[in-house]
Amino acid sequence: MAELTLRPMTGEEYDAWYPRAITEYATGHVKAGSMRADRAHDLATKQFAELLPDGLGTDTHHLLVGEADGVRAGLLWLNIPTDREAVNAFVYDVEVDADQRGKGYGRAMMVCAESYCRDHGAATIRLHVFGDNTVARRLYESLGYETTNVNMAKPLT
Repeated sequence: MAELTLRPMTGEEYDAWYPRAITEYATGHVKAGSMRADRAHDLATKQFAELLPDGLGTDTHHLLVGEADGVRAGLLWLNIPTDREAVNAFVYDVEVDADQRGKGYGRAMMVCAESYCRDHGAATIRLHVFGDNTVARRLYESLGYETTNVNMAKPLT
């Protein structure tokens, strides 16, 4: 596998990613039972608008593309606050492009994320993963991530 590097997302890439990311986020919440299907897309759209009010120019948010030998491998969305002493970075999204999956790029992007966050003053990196995403959970655990809390649910219908 070629060495993965991160570069800023372009406006064209952002425009293609943004609506798809909202839909995938809403779908994940519906599947997890944390949003009603009839409201999920609207709620997800509202949350994205609040998180990224200035799109690519939103302060503290880093929208990056992973590349290996000039070929796009996926994307990474990080938030690295700068207003406190012990900075906790947060991974909002990591996605390997469909035609690049199974090549180790998910792991490589997360390793790059750690370096990137450290270089931007972060002391800790955190993320959320849906409970049914066992592939991602195994990856994060193999990289040394530890569970910090667990939400549980039981359907009543």
